[in-house]
Amino acid sequence: MASKFWGGDDSSGSDSDSSSSSSSSSGSGSGSSSSSSSSSSSSDSDAGPSKYLQAGSSSDSSDDGQRVVRSAKEKRFIEVRATIDEMRNKIKINDWMALQTLFDVLNKRLEKVMRAQGGGAIPGFYFRALASLDAAIESTFANKPAIKKMSSTNAKAFNSIRQRLKKHFRDDPVMAAGLARAKEHPDSTEDEASDSDSDGDSSDDEAAKAEKAEKRARKAAEKAAEAGADADDGFAVVGKKGQVEKPGAPAKPLDVMKCPKEKVTYEMVDTKLAELIASRGKKGTDRHENVETLAYVATVATCAAQEIEVLIMLISAQFDISGSMSTHMPIPIWKKCVNNLLRIDSLLKQNPQITLVETTEPDPKPSPDDIKAGKPVQLWGSMCAFCERLDDEYFKSMQSIDPHTKEYVLRMQDEALFIVLATEMVSYYEKRGDMETTAKLALRLLEHLYYKPEPAYVALKTFAEGKLRDADELAARLAADAAAAKAAADEKARLEAERARAAEEEGDEYLDDEDADEAEAKEASEIPYPTGQTFPAMPLPDTLKRLSLLIYRHGDGRQKARAMLCEIFNDGLRGDFRHGRDLMLMSRLQENISQMDISTQILFNRAMAQLGLASFRLGMFAEAQACLGELYLGGRVRELLAQGVTQSRFHERSVEQEKLERRRQMPFHMHINLELLESVHLTCSMLQETPYMANSMRRARSSNKPFARLVDNYERQTFNGPPENVRDHVMAATRCMLNGEWRRAKDFILGLEVWALLPGDGDDRAKVLDAVAERLKEEATRTYLFQFAAQYNSVSLEVISDMFDLPVKSAYGLVSRMIIDEELRGACDEPTKTVVMAHVEPSALQRLAMTFAEKCAVLLDANERALELHVGTGGAQLFDYEEESGGGPGSNRRGGRGGGRGGRGGDWGDDDGRGGRG
Repeated sequence: MASKFWGGDDSSGSDSDSSSSSSSSSGSGSGSSSSSSSSSSSSDSDAGPSKYLQAGSSSDSSDDGQRVVRSAKEKRFIEVRATIDEMRNKIKINDWMALQTLFDVLNKRLEKVMRAQGGGAIPGFYFRALASLDAAIESTFANKPAIKKMSSTNAKAFNSIRQRLKKHFRDDPVMAAGLARAKEHPDSTEDEASDSDSDGDSSDDEAAKAEKAEKRARKAAEKAAEAGADADDGFAVVGKKGQVEKPGAPAKPLDVMKCPKEKVTYEMVDTKLAELIASRGKKGTDRHENVETLAYVATVATCAAQEIEVLIMLISAQFDISGSMSTHMPIPIWKKCVNNLLRIDSLLKQNPQITLVETTEPDPKPSPDDIKAGKPVQLWGSMCAFCERLDDEYFKSMQSIDPHTKEYVLRMQDEALFIVLATEMVSYYEKRGDMETTAKLALRLLEHLYYKPEPAYVALKTFAEGKLRDADELAARLAADAAAAKAAADEKARLEAERARAAEEEGDEYLDDEDADEAEAKEASEIPYPTGQTFPAMPLPDTLKRLSLLIYRHGDGRQKARAMLCEIFNDGLRGDFRHGRDLMLMSRLQENISQMDISTQILFNRAMAQLGLASFRLGMFAEAQACLGELYLGGRVRELLAQGVTQSRFHERSVEQEKLERRRQMPFHMHINLELLESVHLTCSMLQETPYMANSMRRARSSNKPFARLVDNYERQTFNGPPENVRDHVMAATRCMLNGEWRRAKDFILGLEVWALLPGDGDDRAKVLDAVAERLKEEATRTYLFQFAAQYNSVSLEVISDMFDLPVKSAYGLVSRMIIDEELRGACDEPTKTVVMAHVEPSALQRLAMTFAEKCAVLLDANERALELHVGTGGAQLFDYEEESGGGPGSNRRGGRGGGRGGRGGDWGDDDGRGGRG
């Protein structure tokens, strides 16, 4: 048998014969069919060339159709059209991440098309594809609920491609013109025809034919739909839920959002309100849209009771916008919420038959006609809870905004609005006889006023009165002139449209935090103040006295303690140290403060710091040291005053502890200047402790260990350069006083620039500095006598007077007091006006006792240092208990000591306001 590779043309003949025989015998039964198939298979196996040697037969047999050869230009066009088809599919499923990638691929393939055809015009189907993409983007952008349902990555991709597409057309006028032409003629085929004429091979492009056929079918379907719409062929309209709408069915009630205002009824508003209440809290609900809807419904309410009900729901919806505890309510929403609450208060004053119920279920409402007629009605709502929430949101916003920006100053002006609101709320509950709630709101108002100096309060009052007066004048002018009211409404609509257009152009994702804060502050500044309101007319001291007495009579223990501390702080701010000290001592707050909550302890520390500053301004340096000493005992004054967080390697906090600590921080405008506080504390410590450092008999009994430690560290340094900060100035002045150079010490102390921050005018500050200089001379004299008394047998009082620039009478009194207190061994000789020193050598036992005392002091200091390494700064005071209080460890410690106060929720004695003013 010949090899199958060398067969001739018999294979083709046999193949044709077998095929013809099989075809001819196809209808003769199964036997013929089987025989023909067997003969065919035998002929194929016996003869015929290999398929690899058949000329031109393999390609024809493998392909069903003929092979089409396309040019490079056609291939590029097909790639572009394939990309466009894929983009259409992604548009249908809202896959904007894939569309962002396909947009880049489409532009790259368009560049290849332009290179392939050697320049020329851009194909029209490219512009029509981008026009369809732009239309899909705009329709999606108008559908806010759909955007809310997108994932974060898909929404970000949607915003990105929207901005990129706008920039693509804005930067290239050719692209802009092509897009406009494609939007005007979306179904035009001129570009495809021109492409076909330019290249004859493109007439066989099946993709182009399919596209044309699809367009023709779409046009035919549209014409058929138009024709069918005019003729009634028996079809019925089906609603959204598959229900057939009957022609004779009664019409649905009008929606309040679509009905004219003059046709709105009570039932329509009530139905819409119930619908909004039911949708609150559901997934997918647009909170901003609910707020806008409720704001409109409040304007079309048919009576005062219904408007109050809608406004209460509106305020709750506005609170829902900021659902997180870590972020504050947007400032424009906050101001609108205050205006709505003041509107409720005005409606309640005008309609005494309407009552708000807070603790019990309200009575069933009368019929709408009875409500409109003025029948008594009860509504649920708590204006106290709303006011407290607004106060908390204001406090959080002041904590969050950068205090060194203009937005912080603008936000501070909003405090006047809250003061007006709190005053109205106190008056409202006081008239109702709910004194418990009145005391609660009075404390909120008091905490906004106690830290303000008189000039700052007057400035705030003037600003608020001007804003409220302007709002009343504008309202009267608009009420008198309808044209002006329409113009104002149009201007407001224009501004809102411009703001929305600007936000659309910029895009929210491209705004940094500073720009967002600035835009928010600008929007808040455009919200008008409420009409018909007045700022409290009483002076600040009278207002504080009235609120304090109200709390003392009707408040609980915590409220009384906080009101007392606020009053003490204000006394210190005004310089009335003695009255503030008497209130502190009579209330015995310093004994019970460790049982209070942490915020009250912070207020106690602030009050003590302010009392210390007040006593310093009066020249009472010992009292100032007593007030400020415990604050600086542990080195954590920032945390004790809630003016910052001190980072320590010995105290590691968890994330939750850091959040709680930052949540307790005081706003910047309520801070006490820490540099001034440190200057006062160190200056008083220097005046108190420097003489005892020079007295070897009293050195071991120094009670101010932190200051003594600072001096020791300063003396241990090899080289001390010029003083730079407050601590360096005081340490250098202390060293000069120990050396008898009191003039240099005076220059160091009085040269501090921080004294310019003392309250009062220039004369008041000069008086304080003169008192400091006089006290420094006296303490320098005592230090000199302690240090060098052993070198003198006698010293003239005139010499002492000239040496320290003191009057002779003052020098005589100073030396006499030292002799009486047994601090100086000697006697005054009246005829000669000299001090005769008595040199008495200590006995051996006395020397040993002095040595033992010094070593004990060194050992105690070493133990405290070792304990601080393990526990942290101020650790030695953690075990400094006082047993006579009987209340356990630390029960009789003041608030500034240590820092281990835990706020165990104790209660202050209910003594009916003992120690209050009046």
